[in-house]
Amino acid sequence: MTAELSSTLEDYLQTIYRLEERNRVARPRDIAEEQGVARSTVTSALQSLSDKGLINYEPYELITLTPEGRERADRLVTRHRIVREFLEQVLGLEAERAEDTACNMEHAVDPDALGRFVCFLTFIKRQERAGAEWLDEMERFMKERGEGRSCQECVREYEKILHDNNAEGVNP
Repeated sequence: MTAELSSTLEDYLQTIYRLEERNRVARPRDIAEEQGVARSTVTSALQSLSDKGLINYEPYELITLTPEGRERADRLVTRHRIVREFLEQVLGLEAERAEDTACNMEHAVDPDALGRFVCFLTFIKRQERAGAEWLDEMERFMKERGEGRSCQECVREYEKILHDNNAEGVNP
């Protein structure tokens, strides 16, 4: 059963996965604490995940992932890690900000875009080993932007490049 999950239920599934990795099981109070919500809120989410066949749940019992739930959670955790690493390694966001942003973005990234993130991350790693200078140049550009150059300036510059390319008949 491959049920669609809301972003909230995806977050609960990831939390259960992390707790199970740490403690072998998850408890509603631990889930509530990790999610920063009331226990009554957790109960509703647990029932929904159980109805979808993703967790083993009975009131007042320990919670574990079903095989399908574990597989689904593993994919979610991997997707989160890819987005976070892209934000950190490519865009240079500090770790905490990349983590928070990844939590919001991960639910909207489609599989093709995620695959392209991975390809780009792989490309970067290959270039690092080859000693590529463009990585250093990118880092300098990002630092320069952070020191007085706004994102709006980059947007205007990019729009000008697109406009110039269109005027020259170059596809963007």
